[in-house]
Amino acid sequence: MQIKKILVPTDFSEQADHALASALKLARPFKASIHLLHVVQLPLLAVSPEMPAVPVTFWQELREHARARLAPIQKKLRAEGIPCEVEVLEDIPGFAIAAAAERIRADLIVMGSRGLSGVKHLLLGSVAERTVRAATCPVLTVKTGELDLRAIVVPMDFSAASQRALELAKSLLKSAGAVHLILVHAYYVPVELEQYLTTHGDPFFDRLSKGVTRDLEAILTSLQDAGISSEYVARPGVPETVILEVSQEKKAGMIAMGTHGRRGLAHLLLGSVAEKIVRASEVPVLTVRDVART
Repeated sequence: MQIKKILVPTDFSEQADHALASALKLARPFKASIHLLHVVQLPLLAVSPEMPAVPVTFWQELREHARARLAPIQKKLRAEGIPCEVEVLEDIPGFAIAAAAERIRADLIVMGSRGLSGVKHLLLGSVAERTVRAATCPVLTVKTGELDLRAIVVPMDFSAASQRALELAKSLLKSAGAVHLILVHAYYVPVELEQYLTTHGDPFFDRLSKGVTRDLEAILTSLQDAGISSEYVARPGVPETVILEVSQEKKAGMIAMGTHGRRGLAHLLLGSVAEKIVRASEVPVLTVRDVART
């Protein structure tokens, strides 16, 4: 996969600064351009019936203030030889970012994530998670620190989305200096089904483990034949828990994973492993959508 245009949304927070630094680390080897985007969102209190009407000048001042903050960043990047455009929109951030990426044909979105949890997450959600859910191009979410590509964890469920994530990880390895890939598979069976199978003497886990090992060995062989340093880990457990555990154990600098892009009722009932990882992971997470579902 080629990365020629990177969309970098910014709210001028510390997390957004980390995301921009990560985007630059990718832009240089790929010779990609940067599209800086700031989305102006009216505070919820300002549209309450009890609040006075917001004057048009308020919006104008917000737009002008955002452009004034983007201008020196654009100038600095251009001085470093990185093509950079800036844009200010008024919209709902998560969906506006995904729509902007599609409109400008971005190959990648790199954005900050604040990792909200508990009641705050329930009430406000996460712009990063909404973007991951809505975007058709890959999304790299960053919380803190500098992008480290020396080791990348790639969760494998053998879907088209996870295969795309593996291909993108291989591209990063060749162009941006990653040196090791760790394939991870978590085989999870609900407790009730596990108890039923065990009671009836069904060696389900043995069959499952053998099949997973066979498939992972095949992928590992192809990677090693291509000269790519790699290994795999397969263990039972809840997928997001296993992925995060392995990431910490292997001291990975990134998780690159597929997302099935569930929406509506399916998303409400099943959630998304990718979104849970984006919320909980301390290292950057690269999510890649199955193109057949876009």
